Amino acid sequence: MKLIKLHITTILFLLFTQIGLSQTHSCTHCNMVIKNKAFKAKIETKTGKTLHFDAIECLVNYLNSKNEKTFNKLYVTDYDQQRYINAENAFYLKSDAIKSPMGANLSAYGSLEEPTKKQEEKEGEIFTWLQLRERFVSSGLGATNHLHHHNANSYAPVGIMGDHLHPQGGLMVSLRYMNMNMDGNREGSDKISNDAIYENYMVAPQKMTMQMYMLGIMYAPSDNLTLMLMQNFISKNMDLTAQMTMDNGMPMLTDFSTSSSGIGDLKAGFLYGLISHEKFSLHSNFTLNIPIGDIENRDDTPMMVDAKLPYAMQLGSGTFDLTIGATLKGNFGDFSWGIQPLATIRTGENSQDYRFGNLFELNSWLGYGFSKTISSSLRLSGSTEGEIHNVDSDLNPMMVTTADTNNYGGELVRGALGLNVLLLKSKLVFSAEIVSPLYQNYNGVFMNEKLTLNGALKYTIL
Repeated sequence: MKLIKLHITTILFLLFTQIGLSQTHSCTHCNMVIKNKAFKAKIETKTGKTLHFDAIECLVNYLNSKNEKTFNKLYVTDYDQQRYINAENAFYLKSDAIKSPMGANLSAYGSLEEPTKKQEEKEGEIFTWLQLRERFVSSGLGATNHLHHHNANSYAPVGIMGDHLHPQGGLMVSLRYMNMNMDGNREGSDKISNDAIYENYMVAPQKMTMQMYMLGIMYAPSDNLTLMLMQNFISKNMDLTAQMTMDNGMPMLTDFSTSSSGIGDLKAGFLYGLISHEKFSLHSNFTLNIPIGDIENRDDTPMMVDAKLPYAMQLGSGTFDLTIGATLKGNFGDFSWGIQPLATIRTGENSQDYRFGNLFELNSWLGYGFSKTISSSLRLSGSTEGEIHNVDSDLNPMMVTTADTNNYGGELVRGALGLNVLLLKSKLVFSAEIVSPLYQNYNGVFMNEKLTLNGALKYTIL
């Protein structure tokens, strides 16, 4: 009898469960069961089929990946009235105070009056359907997830270039600053003294400072393509000590400095979106280095008036260099993450008959959003660079370590702590980052890298 009751109970449970499941729908885009009726949406196709979505963000994502000519009507749910309304005539509020299922925090309304009232109470941004389509594709930090770039945590650390796409017609200008300091020297991974350097060279570098200002512009002719143009101004200063032998055979140390400054190489490139998902995205990176920076800078030294400066003191590479790579990034809760491998391939030789070695880089980062407008980040980067090919015949490799091509290239690992702050209703982004070397291993004798400071202001015009 007990066994019979158990069987009956089991059958009834399965029956009611099946009935309950038959009355629910799964999201056509993300396959999640639709539970919250306040955010659901649907599409009626021309064939009479109904497609259901658990959030406005899933509806928009789906539309951007399909042929809309097959759709008849689009509906979203009025947040207050809990009924379907025409999606193209609705108004949308993005507010962190109203949490939607997939994280975009979008709610829909039949008139402009209701979202305007809620905006006064809860803050946020109001969009028409067309505005929403232009600025939003995915609900995560997607490659074309433009809406979420109104969140500080959606931006990569300032040390990452080309981290996001813009919506069609989007236009951003930026000003970046970098201050890098070097002090002392290393041979391989070990520090080396001046006396050891003087055994093979006449001059030992002591300190070097490089400052760079970069003006950039990004424009998106389409949602999947963003064009980039970057021009920098560079200032380099190096302190050195020369050891000379006096007539009596005694060594004499002479301190001096050299400097160079001016326009560096021009960089033009593009980003192309490959994958856009609710929680992650992937886009490709392409940049062409156009050699307009001066590679024949000169300065006075104790050994020669108007001496040609070594490779490290020049302002450009002198060659057309192609940088290719990809950026994979995503988010989970208040955290964001990203990985970006890049390869810079040098082509040919420059006008001084040499070229720098190829450069391979890997960046990874983890971000945390304290609020919509403030986020922090940790970044880890590694790079390996080949030595210089051929030589500049105007340079004496026995004079100073930086004039010897055998000393260039090696491996570096750096760690960085960063901050992003949104200002002016999220149109202006202020970013800063302090970078410290964790591991240095050079092919020969090279200057010891110390702290680097990165900063940027990025302003969205459109």
